[in-house]
Amino acid sequence: MSNKTPIHVVLVDALNLIRRIDGALRGFSKTAQLDSQQLIDLTNQALRKLIKGHRPSHIIAVFDGDGDHWRKTFYPEYKADRKPMAEDLNSLLPSIRQHWQNIGVQSIVPAHDEADDIIATLAHKISQHNNQCTIISTDSGFWQLIPQGINIWDHFSGQWVHHEQVYRKFNVRPQQLLDYWAIVGQSGNKIPGVSGMGPKAALSILSEFGDLKTAFSCSDPDNKLLNKLLAAKEQAQTSYRLVLLKQDIALGINLRNYAYIAPTTDKPSS
Repeated sequence: MSNKTPIHVVLVDALNLIRRIDGALRGFSKTAQLDSQQLIDLTNQALRKLIKGHRPSHIIAVFDGDGDHWRKTFYPEYKADRKPMAEDLNSLLPSIRQHWQNIGVQSIVPAHDEADDIIATLAHKISQHNNQCTIISTDSGFWQLIPQGINIWDHFSGQWVHHEQVYRKFNVRPQQLLDYWAIVGQSGNKIPGVSGMGPKAALSILSEFGDLKTAFSCSDPDNKLLNKLLAAKEQAQTSYRLVLLKQDIALGINLRNYAYIAPTTDKPSS
């Protein structure tokens, strides 16, 4: 039997945190000038609060790669209308990462992959070894990981995301989220879903069949919704693949390098 002490790894969805704070500072205006020092100070403050509250043994801030990832190759329309990050904010990211490093938070910046897939892969590997993992993000895409025993903390509302919140927002269980999104799509990410089938139709299908796999195996000439879904099976499967977070990205990292070591004194912010 192993005598290893279980670890607690906190995974920070870095751009989610930064953009939420930046948006609040600028009032989500396109023209307001960036206050670089204030943003750095507030993100540092947020991380210190997270560290104090969650007491991680390891903490990793995960950023997006350059956008040339597998989803774009598989489905070029993915996030096609997404506005690029403001240039002043984008140019500040290296400085933010350096300040985070000064307070003991290391970053991962992949070449191409989305942060969501990196975080999901790390969370999966960590939980498989019976260790605790907490994801810090307001992105509901991570809610699909709840059935795996992965914790999700919404820093801005100051609460855990539980099955109840998932059901309250989508009227489905976390285990059904992927099937639900495969049917209704995600407009913000340009994931199509099934044409002409919205939340009401998705809930009807999932209530009757439980999941897409079962629905796809059924046949009923009198069930109009089912036949509409079956006619768009390929579209649903494409959408399912897009919303499913990858958990097998080759990372090539050593978790020991991301152990949290509290600085004796924080280095100055400027």
